[in-house]
Amino acid sequence: TTCDPGTQLHDGTTLVAGTCDLGASAMTITEERQANIDFSDPYYDSLQSLLVRADSGITAIGDLAGKTVGVQQGTTGENYTIENSPEGTEIVSYPSDGELWPAIQAGQIDAILQDQPVNVEHERADSTYVIVEEYDTDEQYGFAFAKGEKTELREAINAALQELRDNGT
Repeated sequence: TTCDPGTQLHDGTTLVAGTCDLGASAMTITEERQANIDFSDPYYDSLQSLLVRADSGITAIGDLAGKTVGVQQGTTGENYTIENSPEGTEIVSYPSDGELWPAIQAGQIDAILQDQPVNVEHERADSTYVIVEEYDTDEQYGFAFAKGEKTELREAINAALQELRDNGT
């Protein structure tokens, strides 16, 4: 079984509890997570991006002083925002994009800093919003497993990923 995304998946709680066999939620492979979670081979290079209203006047992360930026808690986007936004930026953490997107639409936040593919979908769906910057974090996504468990499943997934790489898919 797979689990729904969220903080409990990203910190490994649901995997350790045996609630699911596999986490497939655009999880970046980090040293901190690897202490508690086993990962498949990487399958996608993770970029972050900054999404704003097109008429906001925000053109870069440096423009966020005095603004409110929404992030998904426990993610690379949250860490990147904390480390790189200017002093005076208010950072609000949400459980998932399911709360971030309505928050920016309602004017509760001025920007969203999160995984680039998610922001691309918002930009495509509503031309009121634009991505103004992308950030390379040198991280990659991997499928997640409870530490020391599901070895056979992890190996099968790694073999399938290699097959996809080999055949160009």
